[in-house]
Amino acid sequence: MVHRKIESTIIEMLKYFRVVAINGPRQSGKTTLQKKIVKNKKMDYYTFDDSETFETVTNDTNGFIDYISKEKNVAIDEVQMIPRVIPAIKMAVDNENRKGMFLLTGSSDMFKNSKIKESLAGRMASFNLFPLSYAEINKRDINIIDKLFSDDFNNLEVYKDTSRESFIEAVINGGYPEVYELPLKAKKAWYEFYIKSRITKDIADFENVQIEKIIHLDKLLKVLASQVGSLVNYTNIAQAIGLTDKTVRKYIGLLEALYIVNLVPAYSNNMLKRVIKSPKVHFIDSGLASFLLNSDIKSSLIGKNEHLGNLVETFVYSELIKHQSYSDENVEIYHYRDQQSREVDFVIESSAGDIVALEIKSGSSIKKEQFKGILALAKTIKKKNFKGIVLYGGDKILPFKLEEYQFWAIPLRVLI
Repeated sequence: MVHRKIESTIIEMLKYFRVVAINGPRQSGKTTLQKKIVKNKKMDYYTFDDSETFETVTNDTNGFIDYISKEKNVAIDEVQMIPRVIPAIKMAVDNENRKGMFLLTGSSDMFKNSKIKESLAGRMASFNLFPLSYAEINKRDINIIDKLFSDDFNNLEVYKDTSRESFIEAVINGGYPEVYELPLKAKKAWYEFYIKSRITKDIADFENVQIEKIIHLDKLLKVLASQVGSLVNYTNIAQAIGLTDKTVRKYIGLLEALYIVNLVPAYSNNMLKRVIKSPKVHFIDSGLASFLLNSDIKSSLIGKNEHLGNLVETFVYSELIKHQSYSDENVEIYHYRDQQSREVDFVIESSAGDIVALEIKSGSSIKKEQFKGILALAKTIKKKNFKGIVLYGGDKILPFKLEEYQFWAIPLRVLI
């Protein structure tokens, strides 16, 4: 079993909050982690995937929650399946006022669910569990977010046992625990089932619509996969798959709520008057995006994968948000593009206002022109605590001095 780096944080938060929630996409390992914590904390465990439990809770939600939580702390898996359990949990924790009463998991952002009207604000701490990071898979003791905000890149380790091939394998395989090590044929079968029997069903449950009315979902996912790292243009997407703009917006919003894609907002502040404010789309898992684009490791290694650069970018994004979920630094992730088409793939801003600007280049060589967008951003916002970094396909950490700014080129392989 792969150790999840967020485990200790969740256990600690059970000491301070009445409810702790673990949210994330299906098959990301939430149930496995929850059961491990249940054993550690000697909690009772219930899952709404169990038909008898589902029926019992549906018939008497308040009575069930009141009964199970009177004296023991409990864990409930797939809580989004019965939305009216949330008000019952609120009532129970307000009555008992005990720390660590509930450990919940959900395969959707419960507060984007139109069926959930109640908030657990002030009572709950919520954490995202994404598919495995490669620091977890390869047992690396690193948090890349914290490292990027540190002042010491000279000691940043580029692991000698990694190679270009192992990095591309990571990009194409992604990090879903059940699938990243499967052979190609089995991997394709897994993703096909995941889309048809998981994503489609969850969208239907989320909005209470009939599955057959969720048309063109496969096409939408493939179009979004082909546009990872690009600005979202709802009109173009709608025209490509024969839907209205409104329907496309709705479906993308649902895919966000189910942790399949993220819309990365544009970075702007008072000094950035002339920026493009459209979001960019990224997949939570690059393996799913690779499947939708029929990308494989062999074609990627010999230069016949036209989507590889964009898949590398979405892989970097997926690793960033995984490390963000358990980093010491509290950060938000944006992108930047101005009206002169100067752009930065990721702008990471800490709660203190420090900035790390990241540009992603899959090629093995580095040129000063690749810092163009970073330099433009640095000169515009004029922040003292600003780091500009190009993550590239080479194997050396290199300093780059441009005008008065000290930038860095760092190998992409630090992510695996």
